[in-house]
Amino acid sequence: MSTFTRRDCMGLALTGLAGWPVLGHAADAPAASSAAPTAPVEIEGFKFEPSATVAGKPLLLNGATVSLILSVRTTVVALYLPHKQTTPEAALAEPGAKRLCFYSMREVSAKDLSNTFLDRLRQNAASEEIAANFIAIAQFGSAFSNRSKLVRGDFVVMDFNPTTNLTEMTLNGQKVGDAMQGESFFRMLMKIWMGPKVRPATRRGLLGDSNATAA
Repeated sequence: MSTFTRRDCMGLALTGLAGWPVLGHAADAPAASSAAPTAPVEIEGFKFEPSATVAGKPLLLNGATVSLILSVRTTVVALYLPHKQTTPEAALAEPGAKRLCFYSMREVSAKDLSNTFLDRLRQNAASEEIAANFIAIAQFGSAFSNRSKLVRGDFVVMDFNPTTNLTEMTLNGQKVGDAMQGESFFRMLMKIWMGPKVRPATRRGLLGDSNATAA
């Protein structure tokens, strides 16, 4: 997998949003309703529990959606927050423990996954955010450097712990990579799926709109 270096991250800050092609966006995804779900939500055969616990704090499934990589339906991603939020602004501003997680729907190379996430950061995060979080971005990009690919059913979890102010990642329940510092970094990760240049249907899916469809 591609490894993000300090030079890569500073390059992101300098280039900002201009000139970067979009490699993939999230698509349609029936998810949670506007009310908190009481049973697991199933999308494309993958289930998400209606609640989760991070750092001892209860979270609710805010929504879930299918995401594309290189125009192919590749992952199913879900967002958990302390309180149900129905706008991107409110979700991004929600303080405290949070979780992003996704299932791989098919075999995908670690390089394609890395490049897609990097592209979405370029498209959706401000250059100031990227510059302020270049160390965490490098750690994030290196998390799967010892794997050539993900296969169907692989499950990645990214948890933000407000007590330690760290984001930790697991793959199929096993810790991967280094813990990443700062709540601002986790909010930037959320923009990979909820940022201003993500398809509206993607945001609506993670905000619990069960009628969200591909634009």
